[in-house]
Amino acid sequence: MNEVIAAVIIALLLINLIGLLVVGARITTQSTDSRQHERRITVLEGRVDNLPTHRDLTSLRSDISQVVETVATISGQVQSMTQMLRTIQEHLLENDR
Repeated sequence: MNEVIAAVIIALLLINLIGLLVVGARITTQSTDSRQHERRITVLEGRVDNLPTHRDLTSLRSDISQVVETVATISGQVQSMTQMLRTIQEHLLENDR
């Protein structure tokens, strides 16, 4: 009977050992996955840190609006100058005749 009990104990110890090996393998896999996720999250955080903020976009919109206003003003001035030059050219051409 002692031999049967010893065999059962050895079988249980082997099952326990196999279970520990399986758990150890799973933990190793999870550690590797965890490190990969950590690296990926770090990369994403770096990218997010370099994205423009709402304040940056608001400032950019304001700057673009100022540029649009300036270009519109310059365009109006150029049209006025073009009209004056045409008038001067027509006057000079009339005087040459």
